[in-house]
This record gives sequence, C-alpha cells and structure tokens, in this order.
Amino acid sequence: MSKTCIAVILSTFLAAVSPLAAQSVVEISSAQVIELATTGTNEKSPVISGVALSEDGSLLAAVGDDHFVRVVDSQNGQLLQRFAGHRDWVRVAASPAARQVLATAGDDHRIRIWEVPSGKTIRRFPDCGFAIYTLSFSADGRMLAAGGFGETIHVHDGKDGRELHELQAPEGGVRALVFSPDGKYLAGAGRTGRIRIWDTADGRLTAELSDSCRKIRTLAYSPDGRLLASGGDHRKVCLWDTTTEQLAMELPERPSRVLALAFCDENTLAAGGSDNVIRIWDLSTRSEMFHLIGHTGSVATLACNAQTGTLISGGFDATVRIWNLGDRAAAPSVATNQPE
Repeated sequence: MSKTCIAVILSTFLAAVSPLAAQSVVEISSAQVIELATTGTNEKSPVISGVALSEDGSLLAAVGDDHFVRVVDSQNGQLLQRFAGHRDWVRVAASPAARQVLATAGDDHRIRIWEVPSGKTIRRFPDCGFAIYTLSFSADGRMLAAGGFGETIHVHDGKDGRELHELQAPEGGVRALVFSPDGKYLAGAGRTGRIRIWDTADGRLTAELSDSCRKIRTLAYSPDGRLLASGGDHRKVCLWDTTTEQLAMELPERPSRVLALAFCDENTLAAGGSDNVIRIWDLSTRSEMFHLIGHTGSVATLACNAQTGTLISGGFDATVRIWNLGDRAAAPSVATNQPE
C-alpha cells in the first residue's frame, strides 16, 4: 500500500496499519473504549449483548447479563443513568428515531419501555412466556416487534403498546427482527436459517428466503431498503434483493460466525464476528475495507449512526467501543463507568 494511501487513511481514522502487502486490510483501533463498572468490587463487568444509539448519536444504551440498563454519554463515555427492573439477562435494546424512549427485553420474558434519560418506566409489558432475543422499532417508531424462544412474533403499537399482530414462527428460536426503512415489511429469522418477510399492514407472510439450514443470528436492511443482509453460523454474509426476493450476492466466507450487522450507508456494511473482529465491507467490490480491532471477546451487537459516522459495538469482553468513522479529529480514550 502506498504512503499516500496510508496518509489518507490515517487522516480519516485512528488506524493501526500493519506492514503487509497491498492486498492486506487496514486495521483500525477504536476511538474510545467504555468499560462498564459494577456496584461492588467483587462483581464482574457485564457481558454486553445489546446497544442502541439515540437519533443524534449523543446517547448510547448498553444492556447485558447483569440485568441493568445503562445510558452513557457517547462523547465522553460517562455513565448518565442505570435503570433497574429486569430480573434476568437483558438481551436487547432498541430506540426509535425522534423519541427519547428505549425498549429493552431479555430472559425475564418482558419488554420494558423507559423514558430517556430519566429512567422512568413508561410501560411494562406482561410476561410473553419466552425469553426475548430481538426487538425492532420501525423507523417512525409506530411499531415495535419482539421475538425469541417462542413460536410467535409480537408486533405492538410503538406508543400505546397494544398488540397489532401475532405472527407465526413455528420453528421457534427467532434471533433477528428488522423493519424495512419504510416500515411496510418486517423480516425475521433464526434457528432454521429461513428468512420470513411479513406485510406490516395486515400481518400477511409475503416471502420466505433461504440458502442455508444454518442458524441466522442477525439481519439488516440497507438505508434505501433495496438490500436485506443476513449473517449467522454459516460464516458468510448474504445480501438479498428486496424487489426480486432473490440472492443478490454473497460476501466471501470468513472463519467466524457473524453475530451482528449494521449498514453504515447504502454501500458499506459492518459485520461483527465471533473472532472479536468487526469487518467493514465495500459492497460494490465485495471486499473488506477495514478491520476494526480491539475487542477481546465476540462482537455481539452493533449500532450505526450514518449522520455522525459513529459505529457502536458491544461484546463478550464487557466493553462498549466507539468507532468515529467520520471524525478526522478523534483521539483514543478509555472511560470506566463508576456507579453513582
């Protein structure tokens, strides 16, 4: 790789470039590492299983196996609030655009809606009968979908909580749900490797997509809604054309399971894996642009704010990492959250 190219990359990112051949992938270190402290000296920091970003990117929420929900200032990494209420592992967090609320759920079978940043509980849903592994708000916040280890997916009104649809997932084990950007469709997948797509107006199943019987762990729509990305235990990312409902492309297989996906823009996809690496893919060339390195455990969750160029990751190493992909002046720092 030429010195000119390296200089351009270093001016854009906080990068650690290995002296490899021109075909090598640039390795980038995170601009900030947030270590979530606990209430006592003998407690371990929580495994991070879910993160969510506010619309303006100023706040991030992190959830994990210690049953708490934490809200952090994404600029300085300081803990703003810690919400208590869940009685088991909190698996997932989701936040709608233009509303200061946060939805969380997990192994206690309940969804909670919180006001942010006060931490006031707005709504506590009844026990659904199974562990919830995935939540998704529609872009306008009008719908909230939840799924997990049950044989149904529940779609709720995003404001008053009433149930709009109960969708069938007969194999159970739903690991991923995502609304299309226009809110017209909901995609879901999990244990069987089959992707189902429903019409959100009437709950009608409109398509089933599959190229593998391996578990799918994550789904993501491109910002323009033209592509649906899937990843999981088959160690590759598939991209589906949402118009033709056919496989548009497969990214080259890598040695790790794909646990999290997030589009940074229409042509750039972040993929977090069980090998502790986040791969940034250029979809126009089907090639890896960067490796985001630093996690020492599987990367379980990703959230991206395309407007600010901020990518948030959380993992089994009990850290949240902030990658300022659009900030030329980012400096590395480590923040350890201390309980108030």
